[in-house]
Amino acid sequence: MRAPEKYARMLDACYEALKRVDRHDLVIGGNSFTSGHISPRNWIRYMRLPDGRRPRMDLYGHNPYTNRRPDLSQSLIAPPAGYADFSDLDALHRWLGRSGFRRGPAGRPRLFLSEFSFPTDHPNFETNFYVTQDLQARWTARALREARRTPWIATLGWFSLLDDPPRSDNLEVNRGLMTYDGRKRKPAFYAFRDG
Repeated sequence: MRAPEKYARMLDACYEALKRVDRHDLVIGGNSFTSGHISPRNWIRYMRLPDGRRPRMDLYGHNPYTNRRPDLSQSLIAPPAGYADFSDLDALHRWLGRSGFRRGPAGRPRLFLSEFSFPTDHPNFETNFYVTQDLQARWTARALREARRTPWIATLGWFSLLDDPPRSDNLEVNRGLMTYDGRKRKPAFYAFRDG
């Protein structure tokens, strides 16, 4: 697989350049997604330098979107495919260790979860599911609790603050913590703020 190999070379070169400027800079690499053309498991497996070493990084980035309740005790969403949603983060963390990535707790990089959200209210053009605003808040609170009590999760980010603006086909994505115009805070706003 050429894409992870090319990415590995870029990541390692950036790591060296950034650390030369300030050794305290944190370099986030990987940046996989729940699913896609290359599963997170395969992305990790094939992310190698030409000499076979793993690229250097301080944190492994992953966007663990899910259409199920965040719960690290659940079984893998798609074991043979190597996909990894929020509930599969423990498996993803193990894959890093088994693939030879070294750094952080248990000898593996901590996870930097940069993008996460649950779309609400109605079908949309981006995902094949949506939840109620109340369920969005409950699942958000649950994900934040899991992230806080898990030492190998460094952070959990949200995408995005505001819902998308209305579209003529009514398929906008209401993934925000507030309505598109910023006038109304959804229940998940408070769950995220207090989480």
